[in-house]
Amino acid sequence: MKTNRLGRACVRVLEIVIVACLAVMAVLVFGNVVLRYVFDSGIALSEELSRLLFVWLIFLGAILASVQRVHIGFDALVEKLPLAARKGLVLLTGVLMLAACVMFLIGGWEQTKINLGNSYPVLEVSYAWLYGVALVFGAGMFVAIAGNIWRALRAPQGPELTKDLGDRILDKMPEVAADRHDEDKR
Repeated sequence: MKTNRLGRACVRVLEIVIVACLAVMAVLVFGNVVLRYVFDSGIALSEELSRLLFVWLIFLGAILASVQRVHIGFDALVEKLPLAARKGLVLLTGVLMLAACVMFLIGGWEQTKINLGNSYPVLEVSYAWLYGVALVFGAGMFVAIAGNIWRALRAPQGPELTKDLGDRILDKMPEVAADRHDEDKR
C-alpha cells in the first residue's frame, strides 16, 4: 500500500506542477498581450519563460498520460490476438519504449551539461533548465512504462491488458450511475 500511496502522491505532484505551469503561462501571455495593445509596453521575460514552461508542461503531461494510461493507441490488431501474444507484444513494445527512455536520459544529460554555461538572454537562467526536462521525462516515463508493463503482464484477464481510457470509462459508467442514484435517494 505504501507504493500505491507514493504513486498517487507523485501523480498529484505532477498534476499540480502542470496546472501551475499552465496558469503562469496564461497570466504571462494574456498580460503581455494586454500590455502591448493597451499600454504599448510588455513584459520582457514573458516570451522566454512561457516557452520554457510550455516545454515542461508537454513533457510532464506525457508522463502523466502514461501513468494514467490515456495515451492514444491503436489496438485493433492486438485485441484479436490470444492473451499470450498480447502479453508478448506489451513486453516487446514496453522494452522498446524503455530503451527510448534510456536514450532520453543519456541525451538529456549530455545536452544539460553542454548548456550549463549558456543562458537565456532576457530570463538569464541556464539553458540547462530547458534540456533538463529530458532527464525528468526519461526517468518519469521509465518508471511509468515499467509500471504499466508490470501491471499488464500480471493482469489475469485479457481485455484489461490493452483497455483504453474510453473502454475504462464505459466500464465505470454503471457504477457512477448507481452512486448518483444513491445520492439522489438521500
